Amino acid sequence: MIILLKIIKVEVFSLKKIAIMTAGGDCAGLNSVIKAVVMAAINRNMKVVGILDGYIGFVEGKYVNLDKSSVYDIETKGGTILGSSNKECPFHYLVDKKKEKYEDMVKPSIENLRKIGVEGMIIIGGDGTLDSARVIDEAGMPVVGIPKTIDNDMSASSPTIGFETAVQNSVEAIRKLKTTAFSHRRVFVVEMMGRTSGYLTLYGGFASGADIILLPELDYDLDVVCNKVKEIMESGKRYVIIAASEACKEKGKTETVARVLKDSFEQKRYGGIAEKLSKQIEEITGYETRPMVLGHLQRGGEPCTVDILLGARLGDYAINLLSDERHGYIVGAKENVLVKTRFPKIREPRVLDLEDNDIARTARDMGICFGV
Repeated sequence: MIILLKIIKVEVFSLKKIAIMTAGGDCAGLNSVIKAVVMAAINRNMKVVGILDGYIGFVEGKYVNLDKSSVYDIETKGGTILGSSNKECPFHYLVDKKKEKYEDMVKPSIENLRKIGVEGMIIIGGDGTLDSARVIDEAGMPVVGIPKTIDNDMSASSPTIGFETAVQNSVEAIRKLKTTAFSHRRVFVVEMMGRTSGYLTLYGGFASGADIILLPELDYDLDVVCNKVKEIMESGKRYVIIAASEACKEKGKTETVARVLKDSFEQKRYGGIAEKLSKQIEEITGYETRPMVLGHLQRGGEPCTVDILLGARLGDYAINLLSDERHGYIVGAKENVLVKTRFPKIREPRVLDLEDNDIARTARDMGICFGV
């Protein structure tokens, strides 16, 4: 007699508790990541601790337990339920403001997490955040990073979480602006976020029908911009929309910087190009020109479907890696395929290539001016 035995594979997960944290500038889609991580962890009999307010909570021990009731409907909400901060660095942490004293707080912060049973971390953030995540991983706490930024300039993922919603927000704002521009026959200079990356300005400007798009990758000629404004207004069109990246600059000039934060990973805070350029255009062309700064509106509000899906997919991928005791990676998506890359030692932002990018090529073919 032959007896056939059916072998049932039982998955065993060694991790019992993990921590999740969001840091850097907020964006839409973060809560979708958090929900996916928490729900997937619970199905693995793992507990999840949320670290509050980014690296402030990491260093100062601000934690909250997360369960199903914490995350059941958060995926459609913008921002992050855990809070965030875009200045603090755990290995160069300000411990005494009066004396301007900084200390490396990575190891004591890891020890505090270990005391409550945390065995691994998922950290969601931009370049600065994930550079610190690498340091934490190298210090002995297993970490998987998830890239997010409305700038879309991280080489680990294309797109990054938050980018698609930021484009949508920009397009909706500029479309509304067009009605008042038409009514009053005005030129509007719309200042857009993105720092030294032009992705958000290019995609948002193009999709909203901007006439002129000024990017940090291509220094503009003020005479070319003004001549284009004149040409458009004299053609019979009643208004001109100029989408200007916050870090764009005139040939031979420097970027317009609003302020410098010494204790931040990104010390330069760009701002003021819309005010500056609108005054120049009005003075040279004679057409009434107004500035409009979209600012944080671009990264606020409910996430679009693309960011909800991307956030959930990357959150699930991250917890799968941690469960398999694979760490030291950033997870991302490229051409809609999930990928993982090792934490880089050197920051390598993805550059907007205006020669190869098909949106830039289409814009040029349609006669949209880039200020050159």
